[in-house]
Amino acid sequence: MTKMSRKERLQMAEETAGISFWVDLKKGRLSKYTIQKKVRRFLVALFRYVILICLGFVVITPLWTLAKDALTDPNVLADKSTMWIPQKVSTLFMEMALSRNLMDFWKSLGYTMVMTIALTFLQVLSAGLAAYSFARLKFKGSNILFFFVVLTIVVPPDAIMLAQYSAFRNFDIFGIIKAVTGKPLNLLNKPASQFILAGLGMGVRSGLYIYFLRQGIRGLPISVEEAAHVDGAGFLTTFFRIVMPSMSGSILTVSVLSFLWNYTDTYYSSLLNPSQYNLAYHYSSLQSNIRWSIDTAAKSNSAWLSQIDPSNPYVQTAVISACSLLVVLPLIILYCFVQKRFVQGAARSGLGGD
Repeated sequence: MTKMSRKERLQMAEETAGISFWVDLKKGRLSKYTIQKKVRRFLVALFRYVILICLGFVVITPLWTLAKDALTDPNVLADKSTMWIPQKVSTLFMEMALSRNLMDFWKSLGYTMVMTIALTFLQVLSAGLAAYSFARLKFKGSNILFFFVVLTIVVPPDAIMLAQYSAFRNFDIFGIIKAVTGKPLNLLNKPASQFILAGLGMGVRSGLYIYFLRQGIRGLPISVEEAAHVDGAGFLTTFFRIVMPSMSGSILTVSVLSFLWNYTDTYYSSLLNPSQYNLAYHYSSLQSNIRWSIDTAAKSNSAWLSQIDPSNPYVQTAVISACSLLVVLPLIILYCFVQKRFVQGAARSGLGGD
């Protein structure tokens, strides 16, 4: 006989207990207290499943609606007799969204992925170093500096928009660049502006990442780090070789959040680097000029022009749904690969510390 795993033994015990419960209930062997306990446990489990099903419905319904509208044939767009599954399926709107004249999806996706991965790496590195410093280094004014980090979470980005724009419009470092070149640098409309913000801990929600990682580092035993210092390890060696491997779950959580928010960011991309190949920025621009965009794309293909009317609101909704689906699809694929570790890291982030 093959040896059963612990999970299989527990499952068999639960099934056996469930059968014996109904047998004992039928024969009148159970006490009133036991019946109340079993009923209470059943109601709690039922309530939990109802909550999960409702939350799943809330999350899945918008994505399902996007897919339905994007894959509906133009001739049956106005037909409301079907709610969840289109009467006739067509890939016309998906083809339009992929075309060069509408979103130029593949080129835009490549540019956005490269930018997002670079920004995510810089943000995680800067946030990790800052969090380790706040958690382990004791110096005068550290609490005041951390207070300013918390302020970056509380203060809305719009409040410092003008200051950031002016800083990168006339970028200089203590007057050194102006002294050497005769004038400050203009870093607007250049990816370098976003890289500088991410590398210096001022990127998209960097304050939140510093807070998460600081709490996670404070929950780690300090004895291992002290032993590394005794063996001659410095600040950076201890951080990269001991702290980071011990916090792989929290770092993965921060990395996924940073990737998600940089991928969908329109604030910094429109303020500092409004590239036409940034997916989120391009999508937001497309929404404000949807009729003109559809008309331009349809004129490039006579078959499309003969099937759709750019002024039709149903057509506009279907095209926007197709573009939205293409924008969120890479994020869904990413989450499918990292969801287990992401949930574990999210459950542990910010719970440690004193």
